[in-house]
Amino acid sequence: MLNNISNFIFDLDGTILNSSDEVLRCFEKAFKAADYPINVKNLNSDIIGPPLKEIIKLIAPELTNDLIIENIMSNFRKIYDYDEDDISFIYPGVYDLLKRLSSSGNKLFIATFKPNIPTMRIIKQFKLDMFKDVYTIDKSGKTVSKSDMITDILLKYNLSKNETAMIGDALSDVNAAKQAGVYSVAVLWGYGNDKTALKSNADICIELDDLTKIKNLQGVI
Repeated sequence: MLNNISNFIFDLDGTILNSSDEVLRCFEKAFKAADYPINVKNLNSDIIGPPLKEIIKLIAPELTNDLIIENIMSNFRKIYDYDEDDISFIYPGVYDLLKRLSSSGNKLFIATFKPNIPTMRIIKQFKLDMFKDVYTIDKSGKTVSKSDMITDILLKYNLSKNETAMIGDALSDVNAAKQAGVYSVAVLWGYGNDKTALKSNADICIELDDLTKIKNLQGVI
């Protein structure tokens, strides 16, 4: 039952954090440093979410040179991973929600396609210390899918699938939840304008101005 959730696995970008302007700014700098021209119209929030190489292909679909792609990836990591002027922000009300969930005895986790270095920087910068564990795309030393992250969290912490939900803003989050056998919660404030697929496939959808819907998942808030 969806009112018996006590384990919450959160996506990061587009769910907890609006990093759109920050990420796009760093990508623009990374392409410029590689001296590769791009169509700035491709720098929009719809591209954010997939792994780094996939985002680069969305920005520059014609780019096939692996050396240039690797150069852009390296540039981006140097710029973004250690950016001390990060202009990202937590979505209104989400921080308080996380604190209330944590203080109520629930187990909170992050599963993100971000690498470990920028993720840990963000957690420190925004004081996101309420998570029991943080899974990044390179946590295990090899690239993993989000469903793999969820499955590993379930096994490591001996969690019941019936008491666990994956919360994210992308269809990939919903699909990962289904593949791992946990409930899927789609937040509708994240990246991308077309929410049709999210609404059609998620077990429950939540608007930013209706965070109290979490009461349907966990009854003590």
